Amino acid sequence: MSDINWKQVEEWDNKYILRTFATQEEYESVPIESTDGDYLIMPDGTRLLDFFNQLYCVNSGQRVEKINNAIKEALNRYGFVWDAYSTDYKARAAKYIIEDILGNENWPGKIRFVSTGSEAIETALFIARLYKNRPLVVTREYAYHGWTRGASSVTKLKGVRSGLVETDAQEEPVHIPGQQDGLVAIAPSPNCMRCSLGHTYGSCHDESGELACVKYTRRMVENQGKEKVAAMITEVTQGAGSVHPPAEYIPQIRKMTKELDILWIADEVLTGFGRTGEWFGYQHYGVEPDIITLAKGLSSSAIPAGAVVVNKDIADFMDNHRWETVSTYSSHPIAMAAVCANLEYMMEENLVEKAKEAGEYMKGKLLDLKAKHPSIGQVAGFGVLWIVELVKDEKLTPFIEMDRNVTHEGDPSKFPINIINEKAIEKGVLIGGFVPNTLRIGSSLNVSKEDIDKAMDALDYALSHLDAQMGLEKSEEVLT
Repeated sequence: MSDINWKQVEEWDNKYILRTFATQEEYESVPIESTDGDYLIMPDGTRLLDFFNQLYCVNSGQRVEKINNAIKEALNRYGFVWDAYSTDYKARAAKYIIEDILGNENWPGKIRFVSTGSEAIETALFIARLYKNRPLVVTREYAYHGWTRGASSVTKLKGVRSGLVETDAQEEPVHIPGQQDGLVAIAPSPNCMRCSLGHTYGSCHDESGELACVKYTRRMVENQGKEKVAAMITEVTQGAGSVHPPAEYIPQIRKMTKELDILWIADEVLTGFGRTGEWFGYQHYGVEPDIITLAKGLSSSAIPAGAVVVNKDIADFMDNHRWETVSTYSSHPIAMAAVCANLEYMMEENLVEKAKEAGEYMKGKLLDLKAKHPSIGQVAGFGVLWIVELVKDEKLTPFIEMDRNVTHEGDPSKFPINIINEKAIEKGVLIGGFVPNTLRIGSSLNVSKEDIDKAMDALDYALSHLDAQMGLEKSEEVLT
């Protein structure tokens, strides 16, 4: 790569690329020359330990030789084959997921491959509405399901709904007219730390043990008319919104959807393929969904790939109809080769169990930091997906009052996640989050203990800076 003119790259980057998350004036080019394991490597050789795991999507780590070789082999065989034809890669990828990975469960019927997570959500919403012949879908506060029209209609995290904001905090955000329109109802998030229904955890159950947010959702569906509701879509643990539910929540949602005769779509785009220490997040809770959406870890993001798995009844229904839908790149043979190699690698290397072990180690390290730093109000998660809630006092007050409803106008440098990120980079580590008060921490499934230690040391350093900046002292009255 020594012949790359990085000054020319920066010039072209600034001159021709539309920016995301920043105005052109704010934008600063950060060149990445290559990747390796859990590291991003800059042209000058600087290695950055990536505890964003990019978009929490490089599950098997960067540049896995087996995956790269499979892509090269596929390129020697194929240019392009569209989804109407069969390839050995597509058939094998489907068999791995339905039989080898999910074969001990009774619900899976068939799979359809697509190109991205947003496209998987679009497909799942189409299928649910067609199968139930009902228009309405229930989503939740702080949900993130993608950026295309259907996916953004069920995305309720204000800051990532594809609109525009200015740098002036007094200016209103500009949302895309009509983009979020749709037959969607919004249920409460299971955010026990800051319950939107006004409860505190432990006081939010009724006499049967049902959580208040589940009861509210049930009543909402009943009030809408369950005969109008096709499905409820949930992330198992909210990704961009950074909310980890209480243990009762997912089983109660599954029970509710069955009782009301609506489908449950589990969005596993971020939580799937070992991220949580199980193959899929729902498996922590002893439940079975009707539909799951997949992407990211499906190919370890080596090449774009997504998928939707439906239950046996839905599969039978779809098999008896001609479905008038097509996507040019669905089941692209090069992507399917990457999927096959990635899944083989994960099974051969026992990566899901390694993620579980890494998660236990991370949990211990994060709880040690919580005991030390008053700015940590909560640690939650599993596997290699953790959230750390940052607070400015023992009452668990958020640094940024708007919290998950912020739309990123104004000065993001005052967000605690960005303060932490800026200090952690001094130690060569990338750590941050999507919502202003909550760190979201992730890595590859086979991250080393040495790299976890390095990341936690950098986080310790950054938290010490945040504590000192805010004049915080440790109190015993911090949420466990």
